[in-house]
Amino acid sequence: MPLILIAFLVLAATPAVAQQPQRLDSAAVRQWREDLAVLRTEMPAHHANLFHTMSRAQFDSALAAIERRLPRVARSQVIVELQRLAALIGDGHSSVGPWRDTATVFHELPVTFYAFDDGLRIRSATIAHADLLGTKLVAIGGVPIDSALGRVRPLVSRDNEMGVVARAPMLLAMPEVLYAIGLAPDPGHVSLTLDTPKGRRDVTLMPTGLFPMLTGETDRTWMPRDGWVDARDGAPTPLWLSNPGDTYWYRYLPASRTLYLQLNAILQKQDDSLAVFLARALHAADSAGAERLVLDLRLNGGGNGQWNRDILRSLIRSRYDAPGRLYVITGRRTFSAAQMLISALEDWADPIFVGEPSSSRGTHYGDSYRIMLPNSHVTFRVSSLYWQLSDPRDDRPWIPVAISAPLTFADYVAGRDPALEALR
Repeated sequence: MPLILIAFLVLAATPAVAQQPQRLDSAAVRQWREDLAVLRTEMPAHHANLFHTMSRAQFDSALAAIERRLPRVARSQVIVELQRLAALIGDGHSSVGPWRDTATVFHELPVTFYAFDDGLRIRSATIAHADLLGTKLVAIGGVPIDSALGRVRPLVSRDNEMGVVARAPMLLAMPEVLYAIGLAPDPGHVSLTLDTPKGRRDVTLMPTGLFPMLTGETDRTWMPRDGWVDARDGAPTPLWLSNPGDTYWYRYLPASRTLYLQLNAILQKQDDSLAVFLARALHAADSAGAERLVLDLRLNGGGNGQWNRDILRSLIRSRYDAPGRLYVITGRRTFSAAQMLISALEDWADPIFVGEPSSSRGTHYGDSYRIMLPNSHVTFRVSSLYWQLSDPRDDRPWIPVAISAPLTFADYVAGRDPALEALR
């Protein structure tokens, strides 16, 4: 075989991520310093109150620490430090999101993790790693999972701890993040220790491609992916995962005389406004003799809060705004404008909250202002507005659920929905 062809085949087999990331050269260091200078002025200028949690001294110190490290680190490590800086601000809308920003160029492992009620498990995987489905994550790079989560927690921008529950599993599937926090020797190899039905198992995984942009106003991480398998494959699809690609839809459930309405983003469809949709859904419920309405917001990451008035008016004018007739299912991805909606419902309607708490609170910073760094093109988001949607003395981390319905792995594999089943 010709040497040129052999060399080509070796290169083709090389993982997408370099084994040892190259340190920044002098030109890149200079450009990153310019980007940090932009953050130094733009972050205080555009955040509603940048120093509501951290001090000015902490901010200056964090930026200085990143700048000092520039000659000794790779590009991906700088971005992880920017995540740490964003999390230091102390609110969920101020962030650097490799799941939303393609300019970060972060990769994913061939598995996804989810924090079920009975542990952090592999929920989906590429076909080549289907044998790992359902195994429980015990350690990463030899570091016990509790300690590993402790390392990734400072990178998670959040309003409350449900934000960590939602985002930490995603970060643990990014090899660049694991390398930056010392859980992997390089971004090309990640060692996991797993609990399997046959005992402990150590595996080394390599990245499979760029991290997909599946979060935003709607959580689309549950949607099927080509070349991937899911632990739930073959089981019935629960209602809440049956149509995540649709902004809003409803179904009447005759057995329980329930109108199930899923709202996956606070947005307007071009061909079906929220007001018209809700009028149609409520008319269908009344015509069928529905006794209750279930509003599911588990996949709703926000949108435009001004449309909440249409939703609120429709519900409080309906016959379902009465004790025991209106149920609202929330979860770890219920955030931003969806939080504004449940705060308004708590104040003005008579809902029963079900599921798990949202990842925000009634009083929070929001409305992200995007700072596009001129050289790296990484987007740094800062909260531009302060929303006081509840009593100023309300210091609850979230609206508590009256009916707790955590999702276990066994429930997931069987296609069951504990939240909806709890209402029967």
